[in-house]
Amino acid sequence: MTEAKTTEFERALDEALGRALPAPEVPHDFPIRLSAALARATESDLTDLRARFEQERREQLQRLKADYIRVRRGAFGTLLGVAFAAGAVAVILMPWLRAHLGAYAPMAIAWGGSALGLGLTFFEPLRRTLRRWSDAL
Repeated sequence: MTEAKTTEFERALDEALGRALPAPEVPHDFPIRLSAALARATESDLTDLRARFEQERREQLQRLKADYIRVRRGAFGTLLGVAFAAGAVAVILMPWLRAHLGAYAPMAIAWGGSALGLGLTFFEPLRRTLRRWSDAL
């Protein structure tokens, strides 16, 4: 009983879809061309295609790994350079800060470094946000 209802429903659905969506125009030799194309697509073509895709994937992963290592080295070099520069600035500024700030000189250097780090961290996102707001106006 349910099978009869299902087939009746499917038939009604097919008729409704046929009325709502007319079939596209296809050339009269379409079935022949389709069969020929399927015959040309042999199993060896599919394995060649798969091998090519796998090779491309391996090459892409190698490029990603190389870029990742390059970025890590660049970040480490930048961090090292900034640390040495900060140390040099602290050594140069410490006598002057002690003369003017006394015991608060180390705190001033720490606060100055923190402010500089926060400024460098949030400068670009803040600039992007301000540019977006100015474009919206």
